[in-house]
Amino acid sequence: MFKKLIGAAALACAFISTSANAVTWGQPDGGEHPNVGTLLFVQNGVGFFSCTGTMIAPRVMLTAGHCVSEAGNTNDLTYVRFEEDALSGIGDYASLQDWFDNEWIATETVIAHPEWADYAQFPNTYDIGVVILAEPVYPSNGFGEIPPLDFLANLKGKDKQSFQAVGYGQQGTLPPTAMNDYERYKGTIRLLEVNSYLSGGGNVSAKFSNNPGIGGGTCYGDSGGPTFYKETNIVVSVTSFGWAKNGNCVGNDFNYRTDTPSAQDFIDGVLAEYGE
Repeated sequence: MFKKLIGAAALACAFISTSANAVTWGQPDGGEHPNVGTLLFVQNGVGFFSCTGTMIAPRVMLTAGHCVSEAGNTNDLTYVRFEEDALSGIGDYASLQDWFDNEWIATETVIAHPEWADYAQFPNTYDIGVVILAEPVYPSNGFGEIPPLDFLANLKGKDKQSFQAVGYGQQGTLPPTAMNDYERYKGTIRLLEVNSYLSGGGNVSAKFSNNPGIGGGTCYGDSGGPTFYKETNIVVSVTSFGWAKNGNCVGNDFNYRTDTPSAQDFIDGVLAEYGE
């Protein structure tokens, strides 16, 4: 899983050691995806962790299940921010809490897919969740959109070669790409397949590329972040886990699909209660 542990002391010093950097081999987002934000949260008394999410309604942020729940317990607390530089302003306040209160958005609750169980049913992970913000947010580029059912399975040829991963995660662990920027980055990835064992037999996850030759990938801190189809707001999946040796984020990525009945039933239920 690609959430990232960030020490409170590190935050207080405005320094994050390998804790939340950037989409691998990508580039700064440059304001292209203001509907994508970062989460800071505490789980079962441990934190801060960081993840990424996408606004799909004024108070609903789509993310990964493991970013909102662990061991059957939802996050102790969660904050959300949409600044491209997630650490901006931290030195302007007397305490970390003052910074949170003034620069971050508080949340009402977080909700994991009811079948999410810490990968216990792997490869059927159900690794999808939402954050319900305490106040509405209206991104200038619009909300993330959910694709039709079986959208990824029906793509052919070149349509499988142009996706964008967006997130606040680590740039990479292999020198010289082990950067310390806690910023929103974007990278180009390709859809490899949806039918392997690790993809849940086409029912749950999609496998995407993660290498510099193609132009991007995901790493720690990108969990829950969107995979957009081409230049659209269509969120075809959320970052879930990587299958790489030694945790170096250079293998393939596996993202939880949003074009499946299990994902859309969950999302539709959340939007029926919290969508505006």
